[in-house]
Amino acid sequence: MSRFASVLAKSPLIQLDRAFDYLIPEALQNEIAIGQEVVFPLGRSKKSQVGYVSALSDSSDYATAAITSIQDASEVLSSRLIDFLRAVADRQCVALGELIALAVPDYMSTVQRLPAIEPRVLKVDILVPKLDAALGARATVLTSARQLEVAGSLVPDWALLLLANAIGVHSRGMSCIIVVPERADIDIVVDLAHKLGIDDQFVFLKPSQKKSSRYQLFHQIKESRQIIVVGTRSSIFAPVQNLGLIAVHDDSDDSLRDQGSPFTNTRDLALIRAKGDVELLFTAPYRSVELQRLVAIGYLSDHKVIEAPLRISYSEPGLRMDESGFKIVRENLDRGPVLVLLPRKGDSASVYCAGCGDKLTCSCGGHFWQPDAANTQCRLCNKHFVSCISCGSRNQKKGRTGSSRTVAELGKTFPNTAISEATGDKKPTGLKTKNQIVVATPGSAPRVPKGYSAVLILDSDVWLSRQTLNAQQMAIRDWMEALELMSPTGRAAFAGLPSDLGNALSLGQLIPMAKTALEEARELGLPPAMRICSLQALPETLEVAVSAAKSKGAVALWVDEKAGSALIKFSYNQGPAIAKELRVVAIGAAARTQGVNKRRGLRVVMDDPQAL
Repeated sequence: MSRFASVLAKSPLIQLDRAFDYLIPEALQNEIAIGQEVVFPLGRSKKSQVGYVSALSDSSDYATAAITSIQDASEVLSSRLIDFLRAVADRQCVALGELIALAVPDYMSTVQRLPAIEPRVLKVDILVPKLDAALGARATVLTSARQLEVAGSLVPDWALLLLANAIGVHSRGMSCIIVVPERADIDIVVDLAHKLGIDDQFVFLKPSQKKSSRYQLFHQIKESRQIIVVGTRSSIFAPVQNLGLIAVHDDSDDSLRDQGSPFTNTRDLALIRAKGDVELLFTAPYRSVELQRLVAIGYLSDHKVIEAPLRISYSEPGLRMDESGFKIVRENLDRGPVLVLLPRKGDSASVYCAGCGDKLTCSCGGHFWQPDAANTQCRLCNKHFVSCISCGSRNQKKGRTGSSRTVAELGKTFPNTAISEATGDKKPTGLKTKNQIVVATPGSAPRVPKGYSAVLILDSDVWLSRQTLNAQQMAIRDWMEALELMSPTGRAAFAGLPSDLGNALSLGQLIPMAKTALEEARELGLPPAMRICSLQALPETLEVAVSAAKSKGAVALWVDEKAGSALIKFSYNQGPAIAKELRVVAIGAAARTQGVNKRRGLRVVMDDPQAL
């Protein structure tokens, strides 16, 4: 009978990132167990804390206080899940408690738990996309960006591939986690599983679920021996038993990366969790440079879906929409809806001064744009335009056309055609089966039952001129996602695309492009060939952090002590030692003040995609 318990606090403070020893009250000694959620006092605070029992022992040199109560008697946090979260916390240089808060929902005593899912044999006949070779235990697949017909509906090939592999793992008595970027992707799998009559073996973790639903599903997953979990990025933390496969689709999608702390990417989390015999599968209609690096070092086997290449044409840079663009729209309107994709929403993506010609800039430093024809406002503070801060002129002229103005322009060209706009905040409904044009920004285009008869991509140069080193890779991801919405007989056209990139896309040379991008990254010593880390702190703390990282082999790319920020780079082998050194500095760092808020003393962002 153990007398002491080690408890992990559910706190984002890195100073509390360790196990605390507590006495076990005599009344609880026969009930306490590893993984339970308990309530305990911490320091001089009168407010009790919540944590999880990580170990039990008969002796302790530090325990002086006792656990207050057991809040959840079930094994909420298994040892395998703790090990996974510990590895992530060490890699990202954050507190384990911060990750526990992401992985484990808050306790709800009044919410009734769902029963465990009883496994059954799944006897289904599913169309499996043809691959160039049998999949390895750790594999990446370049999908065809095509939709295949299943039970009268079009389904993207990646969904069929993931489901077929999940069913195979389930038949061996094991569980599976499938991670996709958006709710719309979950809905594809939901519909497919329902049509196959196997949705009773699934748990779907959708974004924006109620806290009570999340709590119920967490415990249902935890109690089920054999299950298939499908969800967005947080589903990688699902407490599944007998994990046999982790599958991730569209690994470069921004939705698969936490924009705030702990700044994790689902791709990296999958690599960490897929230990031992756990299989790993990545799918996407493009090849990210990060996955190409893993192929190059032999960690992932390389595969592709064998299908006829997409019908793609392109025109050289020149007119925004030339005769070939108008032609592909005209010729396909009678066959089905046509998708027009462009990178920016609003009436005009930028606005210029009619007096001096400068791009209009707000006093806060942001740029002005036109969300609609009647308003000109700052992108950062939403302040409306009054006059140019350079010359004082009140006159303005439009810059690049956004989605709203494109709708108006196409309306004049195709007067008897229904035209809808799809952006992050506009969702078109009631789309027609033909004589319909949908103008959309990346990731906003709705799926249509029979697929788009044609896809026209405008402003290719805007995608390629983004102020980031991976602009071309991001553009290809956006484009392939749109092409995946075409009907099996659909056609695509790019306006203003350089011939070298146009030829590569039309010939389906996505893997060679990823290899070239990886080689360029190696030559320049940039991600993903190397890892980077951005740091923010008070000047004295920043100096200590950079010196500590340098002592383990890191190279400082730049240090701005006045702004309190720095950027370092290092190899993958050096990563664990550097993260350990930065953790020591972070624990001892004083909190800094920004505005009226206090922020953590040392802000560490591993593999920061915004840094370059």
